[in-house]
Amino acid sequence: MDIPLPPPEAPPFPPPVDIPLPPPEGIPPLPPLSGKPTVPGQKKQLPWLLPGTAVILAAGAGASFYLHTENKALEEQAARQEEHAEHLRKNTADLSEKRSFLLQKQDDAGKLNQSKLLKAEENARLLVTLQKKKKEVEQLRLQYKLLQAEQSAANKRIDALKQKLAEKARCKEAPPGTPPINPPCLETDACLRQTAIAYLKARKQGNASALSRHFASDCNYQYANNRKVPNEMVMNNIRELWEKWPQRSYRLLKVAYRDNHVELIYIYKYADQRNHSIQGYAKEKWETNSAGQIIHWREELHPGTSPAESAGYRLVPLNIK
Repeated sequence: MDIPLPPPEAPPFPPPVDIPLPPPEGIPPLPPLSGKPTVPGQKKQLPWLLPGTAVILAAGAGASFYLHTENKALEEQAARQEEHAEHLRKNTADLSEKRSFLLQKQDDAGKLNQSKLLKAEENARLLVTLQKKKKEVEQLRLQYKLLQAEQSAANKRIDALKQKLAEKARCKEAPPGTPPINPPCLETDACLRQTAIAYLKARKQGNASALSRHFASDCNYQYANNRKVPNEMVMNNIRELWEKWPQRSYRLLKVAYRDNHVELIYIYKYADQRNHSIQGYAKEKWETNSAGQIIHWREELHPGTSPAESAGYRLVPLNIK
């Protein structure tokens, strides 16, 4: 910022000297100021008044020029200050706009954070609800498994009761004078032993013709939903077993019977074409007609231990010749 300086002090003038000056050429001498007589000594003061006047006029011109220069400098300074003020106003407006923008951003960020917090709280509540639902589903699954186990046990008990009722119905004493189909004797032992050996041999060799003669024309077959089906349907089921397990071997362990109810207990071993094998114990339960053909067939598989014959059945000695 320009600071105005005080005007320089005028140098002191020497005391006036009474020197008469000749009038300039071509200019007549000045007339007397008035008709009155001049004051004594007035002629002596007039010669130095002109230079003083010139000095005063020069000083006034210098002061006017200085004032003009100072005014111009002040105007320029005012213009610069106005320009600077305008620049500051623009900067202030820009800063105000940026501040408003930042405040808007801050407000938006606050809203976004609040929304995120609300979503996080909602997610936490949903997670808690989901965990509760999972526990409820797990409890329902356990209850369903328990119900399934109870139902399976009940079905097994029902099947066992049905089987016992059927056996009791079949095991009723024949009318008087009717001979038993398989009377307990050595001849029956030998016949049933030979029948069991031939039966397992036909199964091992895949001899469908020989095996089909062991079954009656109609047979109540386990793998036909415990229904009575034709002989051919029984053989079709057995052929599917042979196709699945082309290599088969059997070892007869026990033959037991009571009247027309016969039980075969044996060891089986099956193998497929990939040399994958299974083995275990099997117990077949037959009900035969008067010709010795199977009219009711059931099977029990025991992978670990050999089953026992039913109570009250006659056990056939396997050393009969």
